[in-house]
Amino acid sequence: MNAKTIVETTRSHLGLGVDAGKAALQAVYVPTEKLTEAGLCDWMANALVGQSIQYHEGFLLLDRSDSGSGLGAKDRNRLHALARRAWIACELGLVHLFSLKVSDGHYRYIAVRSASTLAPPEIRTRLRQVGTPSPVPATGTH
Repeated sequence: MNAKTIVETTRSHLGLGVDAGKAALQAVYVPTEKLTEAGLCDWMANALVGQSIQYHEGFLLLDRSDSGSGLGAKDRNRLHALARRAWIACELGLVHLFSLKVSDGHYRYIAVRSASTLAPPEIRTRLRQVGTPSPVPATGTH
């Protein structure tokens, strides 16, 4: 199964049909630079239903690992935040997440925008609120 088939299947599942909005039926968007958590949030807020983005290529579990990853700490932290935010968006119903096997231990991780009644500013707000650690309460005498 290729990425186009995944997008077409998802569009069909969302009730859009594969022929609906030919302009929106595009190949999976692959950012030219490493995607950040903020970039993914912006994409989700602005994407049309059925549009898709590749948020990682490799082996997500291994690439996020301290011991097994060939990535530096900064890239691992970026990737961890990105994957976590994609999962939160999925739980909020904003995207469907897929992995497409390229070869053994090599996958394309794809998010497909789902329907939502939220406006872009509300999407950004929800994505930023959910999963953000609460501030540590101040200690001391009052």
